[in-house]
Amino acid sequence: MTALLHVPVPKLVDGFNAVPIRITNVTGSFEFDATTQTATASAVMEFDVGPHSGFPIFDIRQTIQAATFNGSSIAVSDLAHHDFGPGNDHALRIINRNLMAGSSHVLTLAYALQEPQSPNARDVIWLPSGALSFDFHLSDLNPARYLESWLPSNLLFDQFPVTLDIALTGAAAHTLISNGSITQNGSNTWTVAFPAHFAPCSHMLMIEADSEITQQIGTVNLSGGPVALELTKRATDADLNLNSSEMALASFLTDMDGEVGPYMHGDRYVAYLTSFNSHSMEYDGATTSRIGALEHEVFHSWWARGLIPATGEDGWLDEAWTTYMTTTPDAAPLDMTDPPVAMWQNDPWRRNTNGAAYGHGSDVFSGIAAEIGIAPLQSHMAAIYNTRERRHFSTPLVEAELIRRSGSFAIADIFDRFVYGGNTDLPGSANLHLRDAIDDTGAEPYTGMFWRSPDVWVRNSPDGGTTQQPPEAGQDNWLYARVTNRGSATARSFVVGWKMQVWAGTQFEYPGDWLPLTGAAVGFDLAPGASQIVCTKWPASDIPPEGTHGCLLAMVWCADDRPVPGRHVWEEDTLAQRNMTVVDEHPDEWEHRPFRIGSRHSPTSQIARIELHRPRAFPELEVLITHKDPARIKMLLSSAKDRKSSRRKKQRPIALHLASRRFDLSDTVQIRAADGSCLIVGDHQGNDHQGPTQIHLIKDPRGQLAIAFDPGHRSGFDIALDKGEVLGFELCFRMPNTKGKPQHFNVVQFNDRGRMQGGFTIILNNQLKRGTK
Repeated sequence: MTALLHVPVPKLVDGFNAVPIRITNVTGSFEFDATTQTATASAVMEFDVGPHSGFPIFDIRQTIQAATFNGSSIAVSDLAHHDFGPGNDHALRIINRNLMAGSSHVLTLAYALQEPQSPNARDVIWLPSGALSFDFHLSDLNPARYLESWLPSNLLFDQFPVTLDIALTGAAAHTLISNGSITQNGSNTWTVAFPAHFAPCSHMLMIEADSEITQQIGTVNLSGGPVALELTKRATDADLNLNSSEMALASFLTDMDGEVGPYMHGDRYVAYLTSFNSHSMEYDGATTSRIGALEHEVFHSWWARGLIPATGEDGWLDEAWTTYMTTTPDAAPLDMTDPPVAMWQNDPWRRNTNGAAYGHGSDVFSGIAAEIGIAPLQSHMAAIYNTRERRHFSTPLVEAELIRRSGSFAIADIFDRFVYGGNTDLPGSANLHLRDAIDDTGAEPYTGMFWRSPDVWVRNSPDGGTTQQPPEAGQDNWLYARVTNRGSATARSFVVGWKMQVWAGTQFEYPGDWLPLTGAAVGFDLAPGASQIVCTKWPASDIPPEGTHGCLLAMVWCADDRPVPGRHVWEEDTLAQRNMTVVDEHPDEWEHRPFRIGSRHSPTSQIARIELHRPRAFPELEVLITHKDPARIKMLLSSAKDRKSSRRKKQRPIALHLASRRFDLSDTVQIRAADGSCLIVGDHQGNDHQGPTQIHLIKDPRGQLAIAFDPGHRSGFDIALDKGEVLGFELCFRMPNTKGKPQHFNVVQFNDRGRMQGGFTIILNNQLKRGTK
């Protein structure tokens, strides 16, 4: 289920191995007696233990009077609160029963319905007239003020259905106001059903006497169809006009429909409005709001209840984004020398929104807009909303998505300092590393085959596996990376970005070949000498067709360490690539793989060398470079020769006479030569000659002109590449009989100084039978 993506890991608390649960259903009953002005409640919570065995956790902020567990009585003391961190905002109940992972259970509670044991909570109110005034009164600025105020509930990662029977006796007619589905069973008796996609922050429920309120029904047409507007106000609130309030509400909803995305809360919007400074709160398709805050609460309901905060402290982000969007969106650069601010501390047990979200949080988005533009920021945030329908968002997820979509890593610096609090008080600096190969220790440059990184891989499911799997088309896959900190200080936060190039290439340069990113993920608190694995989903819609073989690039960025523009993987320890294609085929059959030579981001023209490095066991492995256009093959074959010839023609010959003597470095020698002349002193190792030509022209199995590499472990030829030139060809090879032992060969590009610039590896496996893999 989606909810389990953000479930916290088990925690040892007061000797208990406390484990999260997945609530499957909650049913409850509230009975209000106006004669005695008392209220009682009962509730049944059905749940499954998560993937870890241990003692289950949940919460309710009422005083439990009696309970049963799986049909048997359980002591109230076995359901006590325990502190999961510093303070009341971290307290949760632990069920004193050691349960098996995946097992299902039922907990039944009985309690008096009273003011929740949460900060600034609202009690059951009895008016002098004997009428009831009841409000769930949820809040994200105070801990434990969601559904757990009144009913057994979970942390925000969970979603589950709730059915509540409510009865009020001894009172005049009352009205129940809710964003749940309401069934009137009789006078002052109702059943309210909240849907399974509701999270603990979603539920709006109020009960007011008919004599105390005025209601009005309207309609607004949105892109998804008509939405009923259910407005309520206090009858004594003469300063609030429901007709103008309805018009304002319809206008705000229409604006949100165009600015953010489709309305996700069905065909109703429920609003309880006041003209005075009262408690305002957003719910799924509903709000309690003073009229001056209505635009804020409508946007908040749309964005932060269309999406759901994954944890309590993620609420800063939707509050900040709402404030930014419902004032005048601006773009004001942040001063990176200002003191750091921690609004999100990677604490899944924290249960309230940081109050700095309204001011400082809005400034964070203004700073991001200064980096990427106001309109792009709004577009990216709308895309996050629209691609994550009925799902949770987390602060790192939104950061990663903004970076992925914009390509701006300045966003990472902003989040690190002004959201996560940075690490400015620690001496030293982090030095992050993605290995180029098993033996890569981080020294720059790395001199081996750097395109076979063990720290970058793909998995077909988020199973935590550390070996490469070929991407599976038609389903979600996951991108993984392992980051090591070789520095002297902890990296408070870091970002890994992946780029899947759907072709094998011989040369990649940062940042051009990495952008736009395929995926991004954020990691935290990477200590010196430690490694951490991060991953992100690679959506099915982005997976290339089956049979595509490409190159997976990765990079890592933190406040202390980031890739240098213009560098290649082998020059930079924050870059890595995995350019390995696995081929399963029968012996003697020909395989064809597209590949590219050069990089569109190369700053200069050059003469390079392309070499084939065969396995020792197969020195005569047949490997060809081919193209459907024979002119392209001839051009590649002659490009280096033509370039050298052209350079020679441009050189003007000169006569140079020097005395037959040895010059010391202390001597002054003046040589004057005509324009275009050149002087070569010492052994000549320039572009005129890189290596012997070890190729010949043949026809490939399809009758196309091809360049064939001569036999031997290593053979190749020189080519010329213009600035930013990329040449696309096809590699054609005959599958050898590997006899069950995988073999591999490499296609390598060298520069004119004999330095490897890039390459890729083909791994050869034999199929045992036709139709098998």
